[in-house]
Amino acid sequence: MIDINSILNFIFDAFFNPFDSLHPIYGLGAISLLTTLIVLPVFRYISNQEGIKRAKDRIIGHLLEVRLFNDDLRIFLLAQKNILKYNLIYLGYMLKPLMIMIIPIMIIIIQTGARYEYRPLHPGEAAIVKVILGTKGTLSEKGSKVVLTASKGLKLETPSLRVDGGREMYWRVKAEREGEFDLLFQVPDGEVKRRVVVKNKVARLSSLMLKGGIINSFFHPGEPFLPESTTIESIEVKYPPMKVSVFGWNIHWLVIFFVLTLAFGFLLMRPFNVRI
Repeated sequence: MIDINSILNFIFDAFFNPFDSLHPIYGLGAISLLTTLIVLPVFRYISNQEGIKRAKDRIIGHLLEVRLFNDDLRIFLLAQKNILKYNLIYLGYMLKPLMIMIIPIMIIIIQTGARYEYRPLHPGEAAIVKVILGTKGTLSEKGSKVVLTASKGLKLETPSLRVDGGREMYWRVKAEREGEFDLLFQVPDGEVKRRVVVKNKVARLSSLMLKGGIINSFFHPGEPFLPESTTIESIEVKYPPMKVSVFGWNIHWLVIFFVLTLAFGFLLMRPFNVRI
């Protein structure tokens, strides 16, 4: 999965790089259009287009029955029954293509979220860094010792704050200039580096750095993984959330992605000869 993530990161980095200095709406618009151009042809060829057309025609026909014969209880109830029946048939036709397309759509959403869920720090901003160590039952006093040092470009503003019996540790780190810098965590079983991104552009990053695994690899492609042997379970840099301003409204990137994808889908359905 890690190798697959490396390939996916390379592909999506190449796609998003032309938009990293622009307003986020441009990158989101581009990935929404690409998603539509992938989904429509796939949906066209793996779905039963004739079956979908027949089911929709039957639904419309029975809806007209309800309007025309609403004073005849028998016909009205029979039409309602048939509307439900052909709605279920229609959903059945939609299920197969949706099940096939869910994986590529999830990959696109996760890779897009790695760039638009959070934004990098700006020079002069500070962020909280959180480290979670092993479980209380297996954590020795020696194993809980963590020393943090920051590379030039970052400044540690506070000493470590320990909570939850020493299992959680917090620091505040200030960005002094643009660039990509390292936080070095020294623990008894080795050293762990964590990247911190400081720039005024869109960048691929992840708030969390975790140990490997299929689920973590899939949902957190923005950072490399912690060594399995380390005492550290996770390192979190609390990046600011990305704010995408549209006509003065701050809208979450996922809402914009779905709205634009649906809009492109309706615009391109006829040219691709797709029935949904």
